[in-house]
Amino acid sequence: MIDLHIHTTATPEHATWTPGELAAAAAVGGLVAIAATDHNTTAGVRALQAAGKQLRVRVISGVEIDSAAGGKLWHTLVYGAPPDDPALLLLCQQVFERNAADAQALLEELPRQGFALNAAGGPELAHDLDRPPNVAEVATALAAHNDLPERVPGEDDEAAGMRYLLTRMPGAYNPVGVDAVITVAHRLGGIAVLAHPGRSKGIYAIPATAEDIAALVELGLDGLEVYYPAHSAEQQAFYRDLAQQYGLLISGGSDSHHPHEPLATVDRRLVTMLERVG
Repeated sequence: MIDLHIHTTATPEHATWTPGELAAAAAVGGLVAIAATDHNTTAGVRALQAAGKQLRVRVISGVEIDSAAGGKLWHTLVYGAPPDDPALLLLCQQVFERNAADAQALLEELPRQGFALNAAGGPELAHDLDRPPNVAEVATALAAHNDLPERVPGEDDEAAGMRYLLTRMPGAYNPVGVDAVITVAHRLGGIAVLAHPGRSKGIYAIPATAEDIAALVELGLDGLEVYYPAHSAEQQAFYRDLAQQYGLLISGGSDSHHPHEPLATVDRRLVTMLERVG
């Protein structure tokens, strides 16, 4: 069994798996391979590989990149690239820099349009942060303190705010392109896999349609994360069929961020991408 989508404490601010705890949990659970796929950073890969080596758990180098294509947001998983390669580190740096620049521009523009970003008399948006807010945090504040039009019932503040920015303020958020992620992955001998294509959290881009997958294949996408906890059996079959149609690799993982979130137990015989990452 394997789990190729896990986050460690290297994921900024919202993951709590330490390398030692994760490797031990994988070993106890009978997993033979896992992957470190932190958000926009490879900082935790080497430590997890060292911990896994002691427990005979193979750790594949990975990273989950915030990216965009076709006017939609996607998470692109890069596997098998050297985690310390300057090109990959630069890509991760660009993700953070572009996000910070867009967030700062929104902090200036939204109040000019009459939007409040802080509760009346409350703390500033960046209160308790040791850094400027990112786009998701600005979007959350936007939805929390304003009545946004066409808000979807049940949508949380982050999703509602992001939906508004993407649909009503084109160009306000400019992540790196999926094509740029794929280019770096291929240059370094790695592969690019679309994360959780069937997940639906109301943030505009997902679930991915057959047309979306076809467009990403044109950009050079290598694979799909078919096996994911939120995917129904029907979705698994749908994305498995698309993978077969386009000759895409198949991956699977839990997307676990914390020890209380179970690791996946995906049968490695179902995951065709392992052959491409050694």
